[in-house]
Amino acid sequence: MAESFAGLSYDRLLRLFSSDVGSVPALVWRADLVKNEIEFLTDHAIPGLEESIPRLLQDQAGGDAILAAQDRAAFARFHERLRQRQPVSEVFRAHGSDGLMRWLLLLGMPDPEQTFCYLGLLADCTGLANGILQRGTETGLSGHVELFDNPVFMVDTGTRRVSAANRAARHAFGLDPADGAVDLSQLFAGNSDAYLRDIYERLLFTRAWNGILTLQGADGSPQVCLARVRAYDRDGGNHLWFSLSPRQTGRDADLPPPAPPAPGLAAHLAAAEDVRAMLLALLDHEAGRADAVMLSQIFIAEGRVVVTGVGKPFESVGEADSHPYPGSIAENMVLFELDHVIVGDTTKSIKPIDWALFIPKGIRSYVALPYFVGGILREVVIFCATRPHAFDEADVARYAGLAAGLWAELPRVLPALRAVTTRG
Repeated sequence: MAESFAGLSYDRLLRLFSSDVGSVPALVWRADLVKNEIEFLTDHAIPGLEESIPRLLQDQAGGDAILAAQDRAAFARFHERLRQRQPVSEVFRAHGSDGLMRWLLLLGMPDPEQTFCYLGLLADCTGLANGILQRGTETGLSGHVELFDNPVFMVDTGTRRVSAANRAARHAFGLDPADGAVDLSQLFAGNSDAYLRDIYERLLFTRAWNGILTLQGADGSPQVCLARVRAYDRDGGNHLWFSLSPRQTGRDADLPPPAPPAPGLAAHLAAAEDVRAMLLALLDHEAGRADAVMLSQIFIAEGRVVVTGVGKPFESVGEADSHPYPGSIAENMVLFELDHVIVGDTTKSIKPIDWALFIPKGIRSYVALPYFVGGILREVVIFCATRPHAFDEADVARYAGLAAGLWAELPRVLPALRAVTTRG
């Protein structure tokens, strides 16, 4: 249901919600994912949960105190999809202060009118619980795949058969229910076993996963896709629903050529014999705002990023230090097709990489710039500062020029670094 909200204005969303569940009042809110702030657009109070609802929406851990134990996974899915700006539709139960258990319907979608904001509606649907549960178990999912223009297919995990595939999936990946069992290992051969295990674990415990998958196309070539995968059970069977958005591979070809670096930087980069020397050259020429520079190599299929840093904050970071791709700066760049990322204060971040790497090293702000090859993200260079708000949008062009100098020379020394990562 949530996927049908894309492109709706706020007023139309309210009208849709009203027509969908009758005259049930709703608490409507908007979250700014950049500022990490939530704004309540209506003042509707749900009896017995008046004080609990704001905390429920702001703090996943705080919600555990009032949520039914069996429904905490559903609420965790909501928070994950909120962070990824993905549509969501969940039903869960909460204990009210009046001793009654209430059924709550939560709908959310990216705000079509404000970039990087998210709209949500929360309604008390206790009286409609039976109808909502019925809707969740209706047959017909497999009959609706043709409603989507992007490739969509379903897999019965017990039989390993594609139980449904729309025209786009049949054309792009050669998937057809009439062909019998599908070789899932061949279909997903472009992804490492460790990456796939992480996906399956997330599906097992949260029943939803969003990210990048490499699939084998109908012509045998690898196809990188943004994937939304959901698990559901029906009639004793286990199923996976795949919704794919193939990535365009001509992105870097459409970009204008980068401006040449300053002559002094170009000479230092040309003389550098390894990645660290190149990063030190960037640090020397960046005009004093940054305290450290980091290069991140991106291995999406393996589910990891490999970092090398210079500058005092990164003195204890080893060369080719490995971190998970999920929750990284690179993941956001791929998901949202960003040409740069600025974080003004890492202590307000909801990104795991900030808490795992940057905050422990004293990094309070950074600007990151990507390097795409054939439409695939390969490297990210990150200029870091130990004070908050050290960078703003006016700085991006200058740092992009520094990055352009790095991209021109990096292939000369990169094989040595790749050898280190392979041995690690």
